[in-house]
Amino acid sequence: MTPGTTRPSTPDAIALTTAAGLLRILLERNGTWALCKVVGAVTLFLALHLARIPLVLLVRILAGVIARVDGYTTRQITTPPTGPINHYYDPATTMPGSWEHARVRT
Repeated sequence: MTPGTTRPSTPDAIALTTAAGLLRILLERNGTWALCKVVGAVTLFLALHLARIPLVLLVRILAGVIARVDGYTTRQITTPPTGPINHYYDPATTMPGSWEHARVRT
């Protein structure tokens, strides 16, 4: 650069306020290959985060289903039975003293 122009002779004096300015300085100092690597890294970062969203939603749905199944199982285990446990041998129809009556638990 010539001394009579308004643009500074080194990129250090440029105000680093925008991303475009930073990328321009990167391109001037390090070349096109460095700029391509930075753009590729940012693109990969965004792609991975976009791919993560459906997986997070799937995990949350599965956690909700598992919580419901757990609650149902807990209720079934902790609720006392409403009738006789052994439905094959009805205690009302078996005679006292028979072998069937000895195995019936109510």
